[in-house]
Amino acid sequence: MHRRSSRQVRGFTLIEILVTLVVTAVGLLGLAGFVVRASTLGSDTVQRARAVILLNDMASRIGNDKAAAATGNFVKAQVYGASVQACGALNGADRQLCEWNNLLAGANDGGSGAAFLGYRGCVTRHENGDPLLFVVTVTWGSLSRGTPPADQCGTGVFGDESLRRVLRTQVRVATLKA
Repeated sequence: MHRRSSRQVRGFTLIEILVTLVVTAVGLLGLAGFVVRASTLGSDTVQRARAVILLNDMASRIGNDKAAAATGNFVKAQVYGASVQACGALNGADRQLCEWNNLLAGANDGGSGAAFLGYRGCVTRHENGDPLLFVVTVTWGSLSRGTPPADQCGTGVFGDESLRRVLRTQVRVATLKA
């Protein structure tokens, strides 16, 4: 005849509950890390999209003012975007560069945070020396670390170079001759 133990097993033991809590905590921490990383990547995507808009804006300005581009008026030894400037008295390429500077500085950002992100821009001649081939560069500070870019535009502006991001494009000014 079997005797029943005076103690019957009911529910979970304390060890089982603790193991369940530890496994759940590890899972929630992993989920939190995923959410933080996804948020950072989403922010980087928005920053890059704005940089593309700023890059295309200057490329269009150069392409639309062929006379100023042909004389080299768009190329200045300067990094744009540090602060908003008054453009009212300027004309030609100087006015275009001033307005682009203000866009980089966040003057018209509508609260999107461009001034906080610190976009900077440069316009240079292409390395091959072609007077009608320009390089437009936009750089900004990212929220996540990466490989420091080789391009020198905006160097030292964002502190840690691994946070600096760069987009470049080449602009060829067409000359049409009959």
